[in-house]
Amino acid sequence: MHNRSLPKIINGLLPLLMLNAGLAASFTRTNARTQSGNSFVHETSAGRALISVRRHGVSTESGSDRVSLISKIRIANNVYPVATALGTDLIAKLGHYSSAQQVDDQLLSPRLAALRDRIKSGDREALDKFWKEISERGAPIVEEVPDNDRDVLVTIVWQAREETMNVFVFRLGDVNKPMVRLLDTDLWYKTFQLQKGARFIYQFATNLPDPKEWRGITRFAGALRNDPFNPLQFVERSNEFNPYEVTFYSAIELPSAEPQVWNVVQPKVPTGRVQRDKFISKLLGNERPIWIYTSHGYGADKKPYGLLVLTDGGLYVNTARVATTLDNLIAAGLIPPLVAVMVENPDRGRELSCSSAYADFLAQEIVPWARANYHATDRPEQTIIGGASLGGLQAAFVGLKHPEVFGNVLSQSGAFSWKPDGEKEYEWLNRQLAASPRLPLRFSFEAGLLEGTWWWRSLVPPSPNGPPVIDPTLLAANRNLRDTLLSKGYSVHYAEFNGNHGLLNWRGTLASHLIALVGIKPGPKISERDRTLTARSLIPKKAIAISQVKVAPALMRQYIGRYELDPKFAHDFVIYVSVKDDSLWVKPSYLRQRPVLAESNNGFRDSEIPDLHLAFVKDEKGNVTGLTLNSGQGDVLVKRMPRPVASLTGNTTFILAGHTDAEAVAVYGSFNDWIQTKDYCLKQADGWVCQVDLAPGKYTYKFLVDGVGLNDPTNSATEDDGNGHTNSVIVIKPK
Repeated sequence: MHNRSLPKIINGLLPLLMLNAGLAASFTRTNARTQSGNSFVHETSAGRALISVRRHGVSTESGSDRVSLISKIRIANNVYPVATALGTDLIAKLGHYSSAQQVDDQLLSPRLAALRDRIKSGDREALDKFWKEISERGAPIVEEVPDNDRDVLVTIVWQAREETMNVFVFRLGDVNKPMVRLLDTDLWYKTFQLQKGARFIYQFATNLPDPKEWRGITRFAGALRNDPFNPLQFVERSNEFNPYEVTFYSAIELPSAEPQVWNVVQPKVPTGRVQRDKFISKLLGNERPIWIYTSHGYGADKKPYGLLVLTDGGLYVNTARVATTLDNLIAAGLIPPLVAVMVENPDRGRELSCSSAYADFLAQEIVPWARANYHATDRPEQTIIGGASLGGLQAAFVGLKHPEVFGNVLSQSGAFSWKPDGEKEYEWLNRQLAASPRLPLRFSFEAGLLEGTWWWRSLVPPSPNGPPVIDPTLLAANRNLRDTLLSKGYSVHYAEFNGNHGLLNWRGTLASHLIALVGIKPGPKISERDRTLTARSLIPKKAIAISQVKVAPALMRQYIGRYELDPKFAHDFVIYVSVKDDSLWVKPSYLRQRPVLAESNNGFRDSEIPDLHLAFVKDEKGNVTGLTLNSGQGDVLVKRMPRPVASLTGNTTFILAGHTDAEAVAVYGSFNDWIQTKDYCLKQADGWVCQVDLAPGKYTYKFLVDGVGLNDPTNSATEDDGNGHTNSVIVIKPK
């Protein structure tokens, strides 16, 4: 596949998703259930500083925000986010990874220990019974720790259905320590001892090289997969106009996990309005989507509204459901009505790494625009800048640079270990705050207990002049910042939640920070009744019913064609619809082809995205004009594309034999920025032909057959795209 496809293919590898603070030497950049603990009020010359601190022994050996993604929308050129785990990884470090490991004496899971003993005694049916039970009840396995009321054992299992040399668990714990194979079976496992109430996401990768050869983990992003035995998936979306831009993660909420009630829609709560717009920045010379929230009853004739500005706007709007949180807090009288502007970041790594230019953009363009158009306040003490991960780092930097605009900083798992390239010492922003005079700023921030593992330590090459300098974990860096701010006399609200890095946690903890910064009164304690309302963007993987509506083949054939999402919101995204094996199939642009399940004559459900429904639209004459996509946030209309017009002028002819049953064939490559809707081929009796005018030079290309990329079968010249795929190569020589 071509280079341009990679960030698309691994779009879901996001949430983040989300980070990139400085990893050591040869690596790129880095990587949130609110657990209320004991609180105390610290009196300073600046006033009262509320600090929430968990009183428990927490290992600080955990990972940071090294994580950033490879999402096509939000993050580029960053290390894939891997969350970190609290406590001790209970699997002994193995000496090599080239063959299956059998380390049975390390078993701490009573369930697996009993299984091992039965297998050793000759009961070979025990394993089949185990997998049947896991298939019915789900995984991971959660067990009590003897004589320990605080922790539980969480055992993640993997069933090897093909030759498997190793299995790694990503986002939780020490990523470079593989899972362990149970005896000579197809069962691989890894056990963690975690505090009760943890909430986290995780994924798998199999058959990877020795971690000593990894030199970063971006290259394995495409190999990550979810737990087939775990019925819960966490869903991340950033673009409400393209439901296919979605990422699923295996998710766990352990018993007694802190409820997330504020981002749950309440039928009787008045709702505000969220409006999407485009903002063109003169300072940055680019444009980006922004979302504007106005509370119920908003009016320009009322007193100015408080202002909340958040980075990573698409994720906050579509995954964290910030509007619902604001609606509920305002209706409960916990915060005053306000205006919120959620800003997207097309160049996230650059914009959110203590960027002065981006800070100026927010202070000198976004805020004045919100004041002029949405009656937002000009008082810094009522203005909040916030973000998550790198966005949390940038929020604190913006406060430092522009306290005359932003008087409040909100940071969720801020990547505070970050340092500029070329500097040796980490925690650059902490040092700037320590060296500067105390400013009129209030801080509310947090970190996760499962963000405290140095998962990357063994990946750092040894230094010839001694041990490498390792940046502090994300948890440690946030604690260090808390201590610095308190020593300077700042008003600080700090909390630690029992979870790892991502929106699964941050969506629930956001409300506490808003209350801490601009709250009218303290948040209420969660009642037992309210605990049942906890939010679920954890989507259970639904069993696909065998009995579907039977759609006549002639009717299905009417739906065959190409449907293009609005280019304003989804660049070059085409849905290819075809009929195969008496079923309707769709291929959403760069994603893989999949069947859709008939719910009515014109309504279908995607077989891979459980909450996504498609419905075909007809005009008054009965012609199919488009389709709608709905994932629970309203219909998105997708227009049917007209038949393609072939490209038959140019100095270079491309010929593809066969495929005469295809709806559309195009040639795309480096010469047209891999645009799939540009250079179409003409259908002939035995194949397809098209012509493209190419200047002298070398080009890589493919044929695109109903959305499927194919190398040129008549051209033996190919080139690796750097991502494990090849493209055809053509060289145009000067005349």
